[in-house]
Amino acid sequence: MGHVRLGYLPQTRPWKEVVRLISEGANVEAVAGATLHAADKAFATIQKDAGFADTVDLLTQLAVSAKKRDPAGHLAAQGLALSPQSSIAEVADAIQRALESKARERKSHSDFAELSHNALVSAVTTHLTTGLGPLFAPTSAEVHGALSTLGRPSHFGQLAQTFFDHLSRSCLNVFLSKTLGSQIGAGHQFSTTAQVSQFEGAMAQHTREASEIVSRYCKEWFSKNLFEGNGDISKKKSTGFGWIALKKIRSEMKERAKPNAR
Repeated sequence: MGHVRLGYLPQTRPWKEVVRLISEGANVEAVAGATLHAADKAFATIQKDAGFADTVDLLTQLAVSAKKRDPAGHLAAQGLALSPQSSIAEVADAIQRALESKARERKSHSDFAELSHNALVSAVTTHLTTGLGPLFAPTSAEVHGALSTLGRPSHFGQLAQTFFDHLSRSCLNVFLSKTLGSQIGAGHQFSTTAQVSQFEGAMAQHTREASEIVSRYCKEWFSKNLFEGNGDISKKKSTGFGWIALKKIRSEMKERAKPNAR
């Protein structure tokens, strides 16, 4: 199975700027902005990533299915088999298996596809856990009930925003991980691994706040396209939606990284 990697960023000139900013103690917005600049060339190579297209399409179909008379049957047709007794963990596993099956069918895989798969699993798990509460194990009926709410534009908007947040954060972490490890110890930016964790937490907050830029867009996009498609949304439209959302978040993060940004 072919495998396409994100790129060789540590050797590029922009990546040296990321290293410099971290070593000099720059704020998280500036580091994120420099990281995105360094990553631009890599992102340019994945504009047609099939794994990402499959992931965003499945994200959309989770919501579309909630409007169908037979939600489970609709999802099964998309390659996602859920039993009536599914737990949150089983839903997450089914999503992962469905996406891996699509990767095997097209006989290609990429780092970005894998990050996309993991981001969707994480987003759905977060959505269900938040909606149902973490104190008691929800019943299968409650799990399916929570999935049925994704047909509401506001709920789809929340899930999609979480997905793009997690995906953006994962991409940044891939690039930052190449540098953060070398910045721990005496004479470096981080004295302890705890400080690295603190920095990573700040970066997570940064991507979460930046992802808010797509909250309204995701909600309105779903409502509009579901109506225009008479209850269905094509993969082509879903893929375009995904790239636009990522572009919006990347632009927002770059804007927030500017010296005069609040």
